[in-house]
Amino acid sequence: MKYIRYAAIPALLAAPAFAGNLQEPVVEPVIAAPVQVQPISDWTGAYVGGQLGYGTTSTLEWSGNEDEPTLFQGSDDLDGGFGGLHVGYLHDLGQWALGAELDYDWADISNTFDIATDDGVISNEYTIDEIARLKFIAGYDLGNGLVYGTAGVFNANLDGGIYGEADDNGWLAGVGYKHKFTENWIGGVEALYHKASDFDDTGADLKMTTVSARISYKF
Repeated sequence: MKYIRYAAIPALLAAPAFAGNLQEPVVEPVIAAPVQVQPISDWTGAYVGGQLGYGTTSTLEWSGNEDEPTLFQGSDDLDGGFGGLHVGYLHDLGQWALGAELDYDWADISNTFDIATDDGVISNEYTIDEIARLKFIAGYDLGNGLVYGTAGVFNANLDGGIYGEADDNGWLAGVGYKHKFTENWIGGVEALYHKASDFDDTGADLKMTTVSARISYKF
């Protein structure tokens, strides 16, 4: 019995040690999800697209002279819709973006007028049926938005009336806004003022305003 009692003593002394070796639950560290950083929008690149809009001539003044009949009595307006295509390029400088754009519109900006001639008063329809533009663009970068000013030159074709077809160049200026829906698809609006003095030597001063909605794909 003495030997059994002595043998039990080490076991009793070791019991606290075994109890102390019981492992506590391991708590897994919480790893925060990575913060998604939005890519910085970049306007640099070529783009193509289309536009639809409305145009009106604030004044279309035909003065005539001694050798040619007066077309319109005073000032008259043409108005109507247009649609076309555009191609351009922008370079993003950081806070600013610079670029250039070509666009072409098929138009039906028209009206019918009573015209005084040597044979009396006749009615003729005048229509601006084509407009081509070369524009230079300077814009302020808002990230996914670009507000810009533009200036350049245009060519317009005026069809109808006793002069038949007239074609001439002028200057333009305007403002616009582009917005990125994705890095490739861009929507926007644009308002332009056009002026051509003595249009195709007819004595007409053409002053036209256009407003358009635009969609572009950037490469």
